[in-house]
Amino acid sequence: MESPFAKAKREVSESLAKAIEKSGYRAAGLENTILIPKDSSLGDISCSIAFRLSKELKKNPKDIADNIAKQIEKPELISKVSVDNAYINFHINRPVFASLAIRYADTINSSNKLSSVGEGKKTIIEYPSANPAHPLHVGQSRSMFIGDCMANAHEACGYVVEREDYIDDLGLQAAQALWGSMHRDTLGVKQEQKKFDHALGDVYVAAAKYASEHREAEQEVRKLLELMEEEGTYESKLSRDQAEAYVMAERETTFSYNIYHDLLVWESDILRTDLLDKALAILDKHGILERPKDGKYNGCVIIGISKLKNIPKELQGLREDAKVLIRSNGTANYLAKDIAFHMWKFGLVDDPFIYSMFIEKQPNGRPLYTTNSKGSKMKFGNVEKSINVIDARQTFEQLMIKVVFDSIGESDAAVGFNHLAYGLVDLENGVLAGRKGTWIGYTADDLLREARDKALSLITDRFKIDQKKREEIAQNVAIGAIKFEVLKMSPEKVITFSWKNALNFEGNSGPYCQYMYARAYRMIEDGKFANAKSVDVQEIKTAEEFALLKQMSLIQEYAEKACKELRPNVIAEYVIDLAAAFSNFYEKAPVLKESDEKLRNFRLSVTNAFAITMKAALGLMGIGVVERM
Repeated sequence: MESPFAKAKREVSESLAKAIEKSGYRAAGLENTILIPKDSSLGDISCSIAFRLSKELKKNPKDIADNIAKQIEKPELISKVSVDNAYINFHINRPVFASLAIRYADTINSSNKLSSVGEGKKTIIEYPSANPAHPLHVGQSRSMFIGDCMANAHEACGYVVEREDYIDDLGLQAAQALWGSMHRDTLGVKQEQKKFDHALGDVYVAAAKYASEHREAEQEVRKLLELMEEEGTYESKLSRDQAEAYVMAERETTFSYNIYHDLLVWESDILRTDLLDKALAILDKHGILERPKDGKYNGCVIIGISKLKNIPKELQGLREDAKVLIRSNGTANYLAKDIAFHMWKFGLVDDPFIYSMFIEKQPNGRPLYTTNSKGSKMKFGNVEKSINVIDARQTFEQLMIKVVFDSIGESDAAVGFNHLAYGLVDLENGVLAGRKGTWIGYTADDLLREARDKALSLITDRFKIDQKKREEIAQNVAIGAIKFEVLKMSPEKVITFSWKNALNFEGNSGPYCQYMYARAYRMIEDGKFANAKSVDVQEIKTAEEFALLKQMSLIQEYAEKACKELRPNVIAEYVIDLAAAFSNFYEKAPVLKESDEKLRNFRLSVTNAFAITMKAALGLMGIGVVERM
């Protein structure tokens, strides 16, 4: 599958390579010199290779560009080649391009695929991996939205995607939450009729505060954590039961945002199986583990930093020359378990897990599986690419995993391992801290409820819509507002959450782009447009028509770029530009009021192609469309 613009770029690149060789120059690095000019009057595709060659050859770049241009054989999609200020510019054949763009939209509509770049490749995308101690808050929602967007984009580009959620059911937070549940009377926390994750959050906040003020309680929590890690204890079973109840409540939240997973991987199952032992044995075999008998690491299992290969600058010059994997009391830390987990992801160890069904049928119609103590073998993991959507505070640990893979000779896994780091989400009046309870009033559930109420109040009465349909539209618009506001920001940037921004329904927002789709849908409906088979592409008259067709066909390029660079914000940028191109189109090129039937039908076909493309682009962000607003 190839969009018309991708086809044009490929043909231009091939034609340029031949022309450069005929001119006696070297075409090395050509792909990095092919550009899309901002001013389309200069051309639709440009090449700046003459500037680079001029530095090598000490010749005038304009002369080089002229020489290359004379040797170019125009591809089918190109109507003219020109040289301007040493840039070689290619002008697209508009009627041919229009025909291909309209057909490409039909292909998107029937296949839900934008590209085949990932065909035959499998990737795991892990998100949001929240601790099972309090409800998802607006900060953790960022991971949820980014991960879902990346999963959608990879699927649209042909990858086989496994969506995973890692449940840290043996961390300190889980232990504090369990201790709190066992000591409600001591904490003075009543059993309330709340959604389970919210009720557990109240207990966790109270328990964390109490343990910080009472040393004996803190010691009890530490002891409880040890018992939780021992297979077969009452505490380990109680911990798993509470965590599973939390995850079921968390699914209610994720489902409300139309976010789904394929597999839950539990930290307790990593310890229950021999996965960690297998992973450590491989590290031992390659000589990167040490077991000091004295000093501050006495009794620990550590990785000696100096024994690692290809150490990035971020890990050089550290005050400590080692990283602990197994503490002196024999317990594994987060890094040890994460190394083992990612070795499983890449198939570097035999799969020790057995699986069972956690939810038979999610709202998207697919089951949700889980690692478990009972079940059967299944084909999970064993991927070429892994993306971990984890906040920037985990950068050191994530880098360590990559370096460890290199150091044991697994360079493919090191290349395939990706940490999609995102900046924290702060509040206008402070920071989000789970144990302090500052998330109260800022949960993902609170956010969606507020946005839905606002959306419902804005739905007008000009369309006869029953209450159920109103609520469906409000839900869709609310999700669009929230997700778009988060995803349009570069992942690495810190976001300061504000209700005003989160509930923005105007300007460069999700609801505005949904409105553009709704407007196109009504035009298609009112124009009684049937299909694009009889469209006369020679009827293209305005620059705005072509600009919209070109913008639509860029969807493949942006989807691939988002996957390659792990930047969901480029999709949001594309959607904004697509909405603007459609707005310019219907302002300058009348559709329903056009008296010429051929021209009217052509513009309706462009409108229809836009609607298909906008639906697909919003779908990459996990945002649905609405037909009435």
